Amino acid sequence: MKTGDELFDEAKKQIEEIQAPGELEPRLRRALESVPVRKKKRPPFLLTAAAAIFLLGIVTFQYDALAYYGKKLLGFDELSSGTLNELNEKGYGQVIEKDAVLSDGTKLTINGAMADENQFVLYYTMSNDNGLRSDADLSPARITGLFTNSTAESGTSQVNDHGTELKGILSFEPVSPFSNDLTLHFSEQMKNGSIKESALTFPYYPNKALQTSLKKPIRKTLRVDKGHITFRSIKASPTMTIIEGKLDVENFDRADFALGGIELKADGKNVLLTGGGSSTSLFGTSFDIRYDALPETVETLTLVMKTFTGYEPLNRKIPLSEADKPQTLAGEKELSLKNLAKTSRGIELTVATDEDVMLEGVSLTDHQGRSVPLETTVNMHKNGKGMKERTLIFNTTAKAESLFIEGMHYLKTYDERIEIDVK
Repeated sequence: MKTGDELFDEAKKQIEEIQAPGELEPRLRRALESVPVRKKKRPPFLLTAAAAIFLLGIVTFQYDALAYYGKKLLGFDELSSGTLNELNEKGYGQVIEKDAVLSDGTKLTINGAMADENQFVLYYTMSNDNGLRSDADLSPARITGLFTNSTAESGTSQVNDHGTELKGILSFEPVSPFSNDLTLHFSEQMKNGSIKESALTFPYYPNKALQTSLKKPIRKTLRVDKGHITFRSIKASPTMTIIEGKLDVENFDRADFALGGIELKADGKNVLLTGGGSSTSLFGTSFDIRYDALPETVETLTLVMKTFTGYEPLNRKIPLSEADKPQTLAGEKELSLKNLAKTSRGIELTVATDEDVMLEGVSLTDHQGRSVPLETTVNMHKNGKGMKERTLIFNTTAKAESLFIEGMHYLKTYDERIEIDVK
């Protein structure tokens, strides 16, 4: 195994060996002079310095000047939209065209990539003149390289009408700027049903990665009903914007994708939310929220926690005789009792609530005043009125009188704001 010093020397050597095309300087000069916001022409020594910084992989000027290195990756327009398509149209992709033949004769081609500090996007094609298998697609695990072990995060693909070609796009965690060669690790399903682990190594040019446009600490905390959320940082690159932070919220998982109620506004306009998630370790729960790329120029950035998981204590006893009357739980949240039946499983009560509502501490009170706790919930679905229906099962055959609800978790409106310094 190589020591840390040996790995560092290897990385240093790779950087020193990076060569720019002979006509880089005149092309950079033309690109820089064509950027409309730069009125003054740079002195020659500044242009030379910019080229030197570029060779080290630390780009300080606008990424429009990097179009020289890229080419448009053809055939992927229908798979992506918005920012990735715009960058591809401008030629910011890295053309790779590395092939491998899979066990069933299908040719796998890594067509190209697009990379920045937030993600590594891989463009690939699978083709077979005899027709692709019905379950044909790439099952990626990770990409490895020097200081790189990036897991796959998302992907999309599409097969042509003849079933002979599949185009796909995969997103991975960002890769190291020291990796000149990357290896895609993926799985193949064999005819006998077994799984074969395969790999394909391809060249990568870290000096073609797009630069990060904004990287700032936030360090602001907002309180919610059952804890608090700390927003740590924002990192905006040409392909996406990521907000990272920590959660200490007792009932965070009681609402579906509570992070979806956190908006990012650039100059007062919403930046498109594209995803997010959380992970828990010994050190607590971390989260990230992903948005589209920021506009080229931004004067103000604001985080708005429009909604987030909330909790409302209820301690409500609802007579089953009022089954035909919708019950207001809290605010505008309602509960409807739909059906009460005695079955072999016990007493079954079907209820409907707003989709984001989760009931807590539910029990049934029988005619003798005894409390029977909820046994299980089944048949959860969305009805035609946009309400969430489910059947509550109680292990009793006694006559039921009322339903008791201790409290509810729901998406609560907070409307809290954090201003992010963009200067």
